[in-house]
Amino acid sequence: MSDAAIQAARDWLARFLEAWNSADLERVRDELHYPHVTIGAAGGQVVVAPTRDDFQTDFARLAEVEGWASSSFDDFTAITASDTKVHFETTFKRYKADGTVYGSGRVLYIVTERDGHWGMQLRSGVPDAALTAAREGR
Repeated sequence: MSDAAIQAARDWLARFLEAWNSADLERVRDELHYPHVTIGAAGGQVVVAPTRDDFQTDFARLAEVEGWASSSFDDFTAITASDTKVHFETTFKRYKADGTVYGSGRVLYIVTERDGHWGMQLRSGVPDAALTAAREGR
């Protein structure tokens, strides 16, 4: 595996998490490559955002329904890598404003390099039961 690519993609993971936790959609969009593909938790939902304007995440709804305030990556493992692409398996947690964890899960990120910029091309995650319940407002 390419150590330089893995390090560059790890640096990207830190930038992405910072953008995500800022709840600033434009910053998150800056950290993605397009078309961007999201495969839903059940596997049957595939969302393709052809351009940055097509990518949507509703942070206000995330906070309202789940009680989300921030997320963390607890570990990430490079599964495979080339000079311009890294597949990461990542464990994440979601937190309420008081710092309590209300859910977690695992996600596969495929991070690619284009013109010197690393960004996420594809993600596919599987939430735990607690996060699934939070998403359903339970």
